[in-house]
Amino acid sequence: MMKGKHNITSKQMALLTFIAQTGMGMITLPTIMARMVGHDGWISILIAGIISVMLGILIVLLLKRYCNRSIYDINRLIFGRLIGFIVNTLLIVYLLLAAAASARIFSVFLRLTLLPRTPVFIIVPFVMLPSIYLVWCGLKYVVRFKYISLMAYVVSIIYLLILTKQYRFSFLLPIGEAEVLKVLSGVKTGFFTFLGLELVAFVFPEINDKKNLLKWHIIAISLTTLFSLIIVVTSTALFGENFLKIQTIPLFNLGRVYNAPILERLDLYLIASWFIVMGCSMRAYMFAAYYSLGKVFKIKDSKGNVLIFFVVLILLSRIPRDINEAFMARQVISLAGIGVYLFLVLCFCLSFVRTKGVESHETY
Repeated sequence: MMKGKHNITSKQMALLTFIAQTGMGMITLPTIMARMVGHDGWISILIAGIISVMLGILIVLLLKRYCNRSIYDINRLIFGRLIGFIVNTLLIVYLLLAAAASARIFSVFLRLTLLPRTPVFIIVPFVMLPSIYLVWCGLKYVVRFKYISLMAYVVSIIYLLILTKQYRFSFLLPIGEAEVLKVLSGVKTGFFTFLGLELVAFVFPEINDKKNLLKWHIIAISLTTLFSLIIVVTSTALFGENFLKIQTIPLFNLGRVYNAPILERLDLYLIASWFIVMGCSMRAYMFAAYYSLGKVFKIKDSKGNVLIFFVVLILLSRIPRDINEAFMARQVISLAGIGVYLFLVLCFCLSFVRTKGVESHETY
């Protein structure tokens, strides 16, 4: 069993995957699906979830074929040292941009909901402080902090159950009204929700019980699919597709539905708890990017390098000048994420041709 500050279990990896997928994507997902597919958006999410489970299985099978190697080692074996280095560099660029885009979106929602008058140059460092500390501490501590965010999911589910009497399931009828092409187009958009299932490829060597990884990876993606379906269905049943289409942050608007005179602004409590989840979600990519820089470029893990890394990340996050550019950047990164999925599947296929480094017997 491996030891160190990055050592985690398959169950903890599943938690990392689940929160990385749901933390950011859930906020605008109901609106995006309503605009794309109408009240049948949940069908696209379900199909995207099933395909994502299949992709997740292929990614884990690829990693298991190479024993204790990450995707960076696998790329060098499949494509050679030079091309492998170029591909690895592109993957790190993707992780850096994904982390920066997540940080930008986080700060945008923070300004829209809780701190509308606070200057950006104060918000961004404030957002980064917990991440700087946890990334320096290591993957083990990044994952442990995510246990705190599970409370936000429990609170959200309980809150949605309280709203049950207000659901109008007629808003979901007739089922299958959307055209097939619309549903399929919505599947591509729904894939954006599942960004995060590729993270296992970057930190695979740090997982100490790899024999359980496939099971827990499937569970993580399945839970993401289930939670996404719950959010999309309940939002549609509460607001209707027409009202849902004009909303900006439907997940947070759910908090305004229930009348709680004693607690008053119940939505603020829900928003505050979900910001913990969002922080954990973006931190997954921050750690993956920092960890990957050390593995590919042999950068020493030190406090100074962590600070330099986050300064660069903050500068990258400021490239989008406004909220529209921030969402456009997020969409571009999401498309790149789908490209990473397809690339990993390609590597799985090539591993049967370029068999250098492939284990002849799976021992876990």
